[in-house]
Amino acid sequence: MFTVWLSLYVSVSHGQTGGQDSLWNYPMRIDLPLLDMPFQQDALRAGELFDSYSMQQALAVTQNLHRINYHFNNRLWHGIIRPDSKRKQVYNRIAANVASGLVDYVFTYYGVVFSAQWMHEEFHRAGLTVRGVSSYDETYNRFNGGFANGSVSRVKDEDLIRLKKTAPRELVRSFAAGIESEFLLLRGLQKDNFFSGSKHANIALNILLTKHAIDYVNQFKQSDYNASIDSMNAHGLAMADRDFVGWDFTPWVYDLHRPDEPYEARGPHPSGVGIDRAIKTTALTDEEYSYLEKMGRMQYLNFLSPFMVGINRIRLNEQTAFNFAIRHYLNSFGYDLTADFFIDHRKKQYLFSLHGYRNKHQLLPGIEMERSPYAFNIAGKDRLLLQPSVTLWLQPKDFYDREARPGGQIRLQGGYALDNTWCIVAIAEAKTAGWVAGNPYLDAKTGFRLGISASFHTGNHRNSEMMLH
Repeated sequence: MFTVWLSLYVSVSHGQTGGQDSLWNYPMRIDLPLLDMPFQQDALRAGELFDSYSMQQALAVTQNLHRINYHFNNRLWHGIIRPDSKRKQVYNRIAANVASGLVDYVFTYYGVVFSAQWMHEEFHRAGLTVRGVSSYDETYNRFNGGFANGSVSRVKDEDLIRLKKTAPRELVRSFAAGIESEFLLLRGLQKDNFFSGSKHANIALNILLTKHAIDYVNQFKQSDYNASIDSMNAHGLAMADRDFVGWDFTPWVYDLHRPDEPYEARGPHPSGVGIDRAIKTTALTDEEYSYLEKMGRMQYLNFLSPFMVGINRIRLNEQTAFNFAIRHYLNSFGYDLTADFFIDHRKKQYLFSLHGYRNKHQLLPGIEMERSPYAFNIAGKDRLLLQPSVTLWLQPKDFYDREARPGGQIRLQGGYALDNTWCIVAIAEAKTAGWVAGNPYLDAKTGFRLGISASFHTGNHRNSEMMLH
């Protein structure tokens, strides 16, 4: 509690929390990408057009619900503890963070559907959908009856055999994509806080999701880990009831190191029907076990950010503020260690990221740049907004690749403001072959998204300040 109190006091001292009695101090944006191509074409081919969300759609839905939680808790506590002094500002932030954290906890572990748990499973499924593999997100059991848990089921062995044979990197990436979604959710909320001044009271979520990712990657060290797989196999007597991966990270490290091993080499399921999908620690080599231990230790790097304890902006002077966050993503070739730098200088805002792409043999660099939207005046108002971003990299193809393969992604996000609240948003992007967090494709791909965005605020905030971050 002392750490939280201290961090909130520091954030208040740096101008984080306004004392004015107006709701524009807590702006909120809602995004909904309705069309996401070519993902929805792939979903149609897999028979899941209305039963599968793209990574960006799932991320938007979950982020929107968290935004709503923080916004209304901010409004509630603004009325109860008006932040018109430094002391009241600290009390206000503590109360808002405690209340918002309780809602986040209940939503994630009891509401389940559309929560971070649901999003985690949808990111798993996205990697299957783009390869024509149908699946089921068991968080939907909250609506359909049965146990609503974090599992992807109704996947056929023959589809996993085909995926391992024809696209082993995609299979490996699908195993790690769940916690990828959680770090992207935190990144999006951090962008809200830094760039839009949303003041999300999300300290509990920062800690909850980061600790979940750390614990999950390190789960294999637990004494009852293999026994839990026995219990899982006992539940999955019918193939349709089995999770497509089991616990995520022993299969991830197993297949990362064995791209050429047939999926059938896992051996028969203990029931005698089908293939044994879940990987016990006894199936790992010493090298694989040690590598997963290293990944478990590196997950703690995700705690390295002032955002984690509610410090959303660090002001250097009257013209410049910044913040940073470290992220460790497991992926199709090993991992990406990212350093995000949030910069606000002379009323222009930038997200500048350095990437370190690491496989077994090499560490390769990448750079990502994004800036605040350019606003174009139409009929006397800033209606047309354009926001470019670019990522350039050298990446390995897989875990054993010794080549440095150049590539990148360019994205142009445009918005047309219908009024002070609503905006039509279109995003065009193109990438070379390579891994990008939040993009399910490892091959070269062009894409297009179309959706709507709404900004809710009062005062003198403009759409261009909120709409496209």
